Amino acid sequence: MNSSRKTANTAADAVVELISQSFRLNSRLQAAADRMARDAGLTGTRWQGLNAVAQATRPATISDIARWMGLARQSVQQVANALAEDKLIAYQSNPKHQRAPLVVVTKKAAKLLEQLDEQRYAWARAVATTLPVADIKVASEILRTVREKL
Repeated sequence: MNSSRKTANTAADAVVELISQSFRLNSRLQAAADRMARDAGLTGTRWQGLNAVAQATRPATISDIARWMGLARQSVQQVANALAEDKLIAYQSNPKHQRAPLVVVTKKAAKLLEQLDEQRYAWARAVATTLPVADIKVASEILRTVREKL
């Protein structure tokens, strides 16, 4: 980091470094997701979108999913359209809003997600062996807090 950009506030410097590390981590996580999803015929991005639909606690619209994921509605719509074309999600009519259908996972997708979850947890177990559980929990809480502040 260029020292002329540093502030006199060590907390601000720490946040800048946390964000920098988060961006780098996100790139590596996307690459790992792409590798795991490849055999299932998905990309990491499509897997993430499919998983968001599957984890919804109620039937959701594309706008709902985008809001939960912190992404633009248009980008989620593009992924959803591709997933629908592959018969992994289905659109259902929305009694509350005619032009905003609800999205649900199909049986085909549910089976695929089970297989991908096995891979994800095997990968997570391998990564977890190198880190203390308490540190993982603290890091997760810090990231959650920063996300909520943004």
